[in-house]
Amino acid sequence: MTDVVAHRGASADAPENTLAAVAEARRQGAVAIEVDVQRTADGALVLHHDATPRRTTDAAAVLGDRADEPIGSFTLAELRSLDAGNGERVPTLTELLDAAGDLDLLLELKDPWHYPGIADEVTAELAGRPAVVISFDAGAVRSVSSPGTTVGQLLAAAPDAALLDDIATYAELVTVDHRAMHADLATAIRDRGMSPGVYTVNEGAEMRRMLDLGVDRIITDRPRCLRQVLAVQV
Repeated sequence: MTDVVAHRGASADAPENTLAAVAEARRQGAVAIEVDVQRTADGALVLHHDATPRRTTDAAAVLGDRADEPIGSFTLAELRSLDAGNGERVPTLTELLDAAGDLDLLLELKDPWHYPGIADEVTAELAGRPAVVISFDAGAVRSVSSPGTTVGQLLAAAPDAALLDDIATYAELVTVDHRAMHADLATAIRDRGMSPGVYTVNEGAEMRRMLDLGVDRIITDRPRCLRQVLAVQV
């Protein structure tokens, strides 16, 4: 059975990367959530996707030009003063771990070159709780080794055989932009002992195509829709 992974929580129906989106993902039948992790100026690990708070919060109204400053330039208190949508606040990783319950976690290290050591900080925060640590930056995840932690590589395009061979030396999961996924690639990933997945699939026809390819997980903003497609497909 293909895993239903809620992208930044159920972000089509709740503010992305918030605890409300996590709760909505559970209501919609997701078995896992994918969220983005960055670090504040005072060292807190927080959930946030963009490089700045402008798009996802009311920072433009509250902070003016500071809305275009990087997340890492704000303290936790400053970020918590912002509305991340419908009154939600930017959550910490600790709050996510408390709220996630039995949901599986895919934690993307966002722009990790801005946050030296963040992979170690995330695994320390997990304290052995099972989770997948993923990134587009191979350097950020290549050396991750911690009890309970699985390593995943994100790819924006189809890799060649040499790149897949290299990824297989440190990762157990490969998650590719769905537009680049095809049957031979899914097979090549499996042949190297890794698990193929795709992001971010929101339309029923493309969900069905991915299911026909037999990928292990589909990351989507719309977990309820994917659940409905799965019910018909099965």
